[in-house]
Parts: sequence; C-alpha cells; structure tokens
Amino acid sequence: MTEIPEHLLKRSQARRAAMGGGGAGDAGDGGEAAATPTESGAAVEKAATAPAAAAATPTEVEPAKPEPVAPYVEAAQRRKRVPIWAVPVLAALPIWAFVYAATLEPPSLGEADPLTFGEGVYASNCATCHGATGGGGVGPALSGGAVTDNFADPADQIEWIQLGSAGFQADGRNTYGDNNTPINGGMPGWEGVLTPEEIAAVVFYERSGLSGEEPNEALVNAEGLLLVDGEPVVLAGGGGGEGGHGG
Repeated sequence: MTEIPEHLLKRSQARRAAMGGGGAGDAGDGGEAAATPTESGAAVEKAATAPAAAAATPTEVEPAKPEPVAPYVEAAQRRKRVPIWAVPVLAALPIWAFVYAATLEPPSLGEADPLTFGEGVYASNCATCHGATGGGGVGPALSGGAVTDNFADPADQIEWIQLGSAGFQADGRNTYGDNNTPINGGMPGWEGVLTPEEIAAVVFYERSGLSGEEPNEALVNAEGLLLVDGEPVVLAGGGGGEGGHGG
C-alpha cells in the first residue's frame, strides 16, 4: 500500500472538516427550515381550535332582576277572586229583587186609624197657625180642652172648619162656637179643599188628641171607624190640603 503523505492527509481532513461543517450548517439550516413549517402548522391548528373551545364553554349570563311591583298591584294580585259559581247568582240578584218586590202586598185600606189619620191632616194643614201641639199661634189654641170647651157638639166644629170666617160672615154670623167667640177673619174655609173624611178625622184628632176628650160616638163608632155624616168610613192614608185654620 502506498503511504499517503501526511500533509495530504491533513489537507484532506481539513477539507472534509470544512465540508462537514458546511454540511452540518446546511443540515442545521434545513432542520430549522423544516421546523418552521411544523411550528406554523401547530400555530394554525391552535388558532383553529381556539374558537371551538370558546364556543364549547359559553359565558354564563346573569338573569335580570325583576322590577318591583307597586303595593296596590300586589294587593290586587293577592285579593281573592269571585268564585265562578257566584257570578250567575250575582247576575240574577236584580231579577230576584224585582220578583220579591212584586210579591209584597200593598197596605190595606183599613190600616190607618182615625187618630193617626187626623194627626197627619193636622200636621199638614193646621199646625202652621195653631202650633204643632195645638198651643196656638196666629190662630187660637186648641189643646188643653179649648176645643171641647167652645164646641161641645162636634157637628158645630165641623161646620166651622168647612165654612170658615168668610162663610160664617156671609151667613150673617159674627161669632162662632158655644162661647160666641168673635170672628176676626183669619179662618179659611176647608170645604172642597179637604175631603169629608179628612175634616172628620182632624176634628177627632183635635178633640181627642189635643184636648183629651174620650172618643166621641159622633165621630167614631164602636169598632173605631170614623163616622162621616153618621156613616162609618175606611181610611186609606194621610190627609192632604195646604194652609191652616184659625179663628
């Protein structure tokens, strides 16, 4: 074997060393260059999976707090509703009331007794002049026996009330009653204004209610019915008319 000179060996080694370093450098560059696409792909894959991860874990939204309810609304909501079964009952109440009212009987004609009837006539027509209790005023007093003292006979009192001052004077009489009381022109005539029943009833009230006379048989019968011209009558209600009667 031919021995290679030492200087050639050294040169050859240096040459290989130089070439080997460059190759290593190229290999390093190639490795680095090869690594670069891999890292880029990993970054792309990471970026692609990031939204999926974000979508997989949505952010929890806190529910909105309910608005406060007004006290009157809350009270209305707590209030008990009308039961369904009560609705037709309430709707029918007006009909039932009408039917019930139709079944009521009107008061009978005999319910008003003569004294109560006469009191109503007196309050409406006589109290203005003679006072609410017959104590007198514009007209003379009728209480305390004044009426029975001047009119012993109820028929004379009835005539005085019917004709009044003008009627008596037209008949040529200037006094009235048992005491011959002078006529001063203040007593109106009630004939044609009050009914015969009302006149008889007010005479009965003035004599028994105001003057304290026992029920006079000329005015009421044994059954307590008012007598008009000697005939019993049934009284249906209070008296009417206006004004008052004086003396």
